[in-house]
Amino acid sequence: MQKKTNKAKFQEMNGKEKREYIWEYYKLHIIFGAIGLFIIGSLMNTWFINPPPKTAVHVVFLGSGISADGAENLEKELNPLIVTEEMGNKKVFVSTYYLSSDGTGDPQLDMATQTKFMANISASELDILVLDELEFKALAETQQTFLPLDQILPEDMLASLEDKFIRLKGEEDTEEQIYGIDVTDNTKVKSVAISEGKLTMGVVVNTQRREETLKTLKWFFGMD
Repeated sequence: MQKKTNKAKFQEMNGKEKREYIWEYYKLHIIFGAIGLFIIGSLMNTWFINPPPKTAVHVVFLGSGISADGAENLEKELNPLIVTEEMGNKKVFVSTYYLSSDGTGDPQLDMATQTKFMANISASELDILVLDELEFKALAETQQTFLPLDQILPEDMLASLEDKFIRLKGEEDTEEQIYGIDVTDNTKVKSVAISEGKLTMGVVVNTQRREETLKTLKWFFGMD
């Protein structure tokens, strides 16, 4: 007697038996196929349908006394002022990096924060930094982190902010440069940076968004 082929057996099965048969023999194909479709769908959504916004300008507050809610409010205020319709899918980012004061926190967490912070600077992902005066001086003097402000600020701002400038001499400098601005009493800065110490604002040396960075600086100092 001739044996029935698998095809013939399958045709004689009822609906439930067919589903069980398919699942038994093809479940790995189905599972991996579904995973593949999910991954492709996610990538399509990220790349083409709902791509994440690109950076218009990125302001970072680094320190122990910083308010995430204050940063979010600042971001909401800045976006309509900086981002124009012509800029398309871009937005202002205001981020906070927590760093414990005087090394009193978790050293591993502090190290991870500093590593991420420096990696983002190297990748040209940050534009304006607000941080403690001592941390600022360390970055300016030994890391050449900041852009001399006379390379980005117009004459009227240089004159207006003269008494707030912080001049330092980095390792590669032959003379002191204007690297920072004292923002300890700046109302907009204080809405995010809740600190008893002195705060300094600087522009990252490798910023790729100078025009938007200047607009943001003008806004912080009421010169927009």
